This record gives sequence, structure tokens and C-alpha cells, in this order.
Amino acid sequence: MPRAVVDAEGTVHLVYVADGTDRGNLFHVTHGSGAPGWSEPQRVNSRALAVAGVGPIDGAQLAIGSDGRVHVVWLQSEPARFVYTRSREDGSGFEPQRELSTGDEGDLEAGPAVAVDHGGGVFAFWHAGADEDARRSVYLTASRDGGTTFEPARRVSSDAEGACACCGLSAMSGPAADLNVAYRGAGDNVRRGQRLLTSTDAGRTFSDRLIDPWTLAACPVSTTTLAAGPGGPTVAWETEGQVYFADVDRLDAVRSPPGRARFRRKNPVVAVDPRGDTLLAWGDGPGFAFGGSLHWQVFDSAGRPLGEPGGGPGMILTGSVAAAVVQDDRFLVIY
Repeated sequence: MPRAVVDAEGTVHLVYVADGTDRGNLFHVTHGSGAPGWSEPQRVNSRALAVAGVGPIDGAQLAIGSDGRVHVVWLQSEPARFVYTRSREDGSGFEPQRELSTGDEGDLEAGPAVAVDHGGGVFAFWHAGADEDARRSVYLTASRDGGTTFEPARRVSSDAEGACACCGLSAMSGPAADLNVAYRGAGDNVRRGQRLLTSTDAGRTFSDRLIDPWTLAACPVSTTTLAAGPGGPTVAWETEGQVYFADVDRLDAVRSPPGRARFRRKNPVVAVDPRGDTLLAWGDGPGFAFGGSLHWQVFDSAGRPLGEPGGGPGMILTGSVAAAVVQDDRFLVIY
């Protein structure tokens, strides 16, 4: 379950789950610009074997603050709670983990997401709720002091739209006080379209827009990602076995890879380089937990495919997904 981001110095920060799936540990490694390899792993969770790593919707997500500190959130197992930590100021590992949720919100099934803005705000999102998806909501707990203290969790998605219990969500901050959160709805338990929450006031209020409809009377167990680019954030998602991406400011300009897949295309990840070229990577395979074969397509800044589709040797691990970032003006795909 790799998740990766790049800091202001061009260093890749990667978190991943090891030592188990239902109950595992979370590790953090880095890869500096021009470095020959990865750093030695540091364990992130202070409570051993308490990370839910059942993919593709669990694992952890991370964000980097303007001060270089790493902020990480994940779903804790036994009891199920959403958990947060940040790297120490001196860089010597991570602070003791803290629970962000009490469980009072309802069932917790998919992993949380985190975003950090330029003003020191840290924003953790998750969905939770009743025993049916139509009554679930996306929740936010915000810190205005860099992760030292957090406000009580509150609902931020539209009551009528629900939230798909076994689908992932992704969050990203943009310029100024912008926040974007991609999640899958579950209105009336059948309207499973991909949705986008957007805040322009540092998480105090949100709009809730439909990205792409999908009528389905079951949870598709899907994931979504957001990535920064020179034109703003880009979002990637799946609908009916095809993967797509679009700029959050141009949701009418949707792109997808050419050709047809033998199996379901799923779990898309996206990265955008300084020229505005976009890499979309995904897995092809049957079954929600099967990682499938890795594929990718690069698109130019106008959304046209560049060159032939690519793919990696071997398979994405069962229950896992790929990660994609840009380092030294090159795309890096990790799986």
C-alpha cells in the first residue's frame, strides 16, 4: 500500500504497510534527488501491529508541511480508530500516534486522508456513519496550529449524497486556503458517482460537486487520487471499469487511456510534471482485492496521449495499489 509525496527539496517521502495486513506496521522512507537508493525505514506507528493494511482502501496517507514536517494518517485496527502523527521537529522519527476519532461517528471502514496548507493548517478527512451507505458522511477534523491540537470532527459532505463505505478518498490543499477532497457518494444507496468537496476558506465551508455519475446498487471498492500540477490539482478516479482524470477546475475536460482492457481498470494514480504532462497509472485485474497488472499512459498538457502505453514487470501485489510522483522532472511509479 505505497503512498508517496515530494517535498520542496525534491525528496520523495514514501509510507507503506509491512508485517501483516489486518494488523501491520507502517514505515517511512525517503529518496533524495539524485540519491542512489532509499533511506533506512523508520516505523511510523508507536503502537506495534495496529495498522489496518487491507487494500486497496486502507494503508496510510501523508502530506508535507511548508516547514518540511511529515503528517501521516491511517486506520488503526482493534479498536478501529483514525490515527494521526507527525515527524518530530528535529527529524528523529515520529511523535506518538494520536487518535482523531472516537468511533461515535459510526462504522469506520476505509482509510482517512490528510492535507496541509501553507498557513500551518492540517486537515484530516474520513467517512463514517450508519449501517447503510446512503446515511454516511465525510468528516473533517482540522488543526490550526500545525498538528498540535485538533478541532472536534464534523460533517462536511452533503447529507443527501451519502458516502460509499468501502471506497477510498483523497485530499489535497492548493494555493491560498483551497482544499479539495475526492470521495465516492452513495445517494439512495445507488448513486455511486465520484464527488469533489472544495473549500476556499481553509475548511470552514465546502461545496460538494459531482465529478462523474455511476449508478450501482453495491460498493465497487474503488480508490481515487489528487495530485498537484502547474495549473492546479488534478483528480483521478474509476467509473464502470475505466479510469479517468481531470483538472479540478475543468471537470468537463475528462481524459481516459485509449483502448479497451481485458479486465477492470481500477485504482488510478496521477502525477503532473512542471510542463503540465500527466501520467495516469492503474491496475488491470478481476476482483476488488486483486492488484492486477500495472499500466500507465502519459498525456500532454492538452490531454493528448504521448507515446505508447507502458507497464511494469510483474503484478501489483494483491490488496495493494501503485503510487506515482514527479522527481527530477521524471515520473516515478512505485508498486
